[in-house]
Amino acid sequence: IQPNAIDFTLDRLFQIDHNTFVINEQGKRMRDCIEVTDQVDGHFYGLDGQFWKLEQSHVYDGMSSMYVRVPEGYAAFLIVRSSFNRNGIQIASGLYDSGFEGHIGFAIYPRIACNLIAPGTRIGQIVFVEAQNAGLYEGRYNHKEGTYETDGRTHTERPTPPPGRILGEGENPKKK
Repeated sequence: IQPNAIDFTLDRLFQIDHNTFVINEQGKRMRDCIEVTDQVDGHFYGLDGQFWKLEQSHVYDGMSSMYVRVPEGYAAFLIVRSSFNRNGIQIASGLYDSGFEGHIGFAIYPRIACNLIAPGTRIGQIVFVEAQNAGLYEGRYNHKEGTYETDGRTHTERPTPPPGRILGEGENPKKK
């Protein structure tokens, strides 16, 4: 693992719907997500390739092809690349607990007007930290590769991103 953090890319993009989110200690009902498949040509902006267009008033769910296994005794968190931060785009995610295994996922918050991001662009970094834990992660998000759970139902609408680098498999983040 790199000295400070490891870059990850934005490989799949979903727009989070504006329907109602409900949560209490007994359960939750998540908002629907719609995969963003439309892309715009960057030629007009002086760039080659296709880009996703992220609008200011929307929140997006990003998925990376990077697959991570957080070893026991460690946790991980995500930080946005400074280029995005300086241009009004922020990402957020919960803490990746010891024992978490799955693709890196995060919310994207474009705060300013129109934003074009090409698939496969480095959007953030994952940082591993030592952590004391009473047990390994047993959460439900992405608990089975390619699925997620809402309202007690397992969904497969969000297919697994293409294979990527696996982090944490037999690795001690501090030693590399």
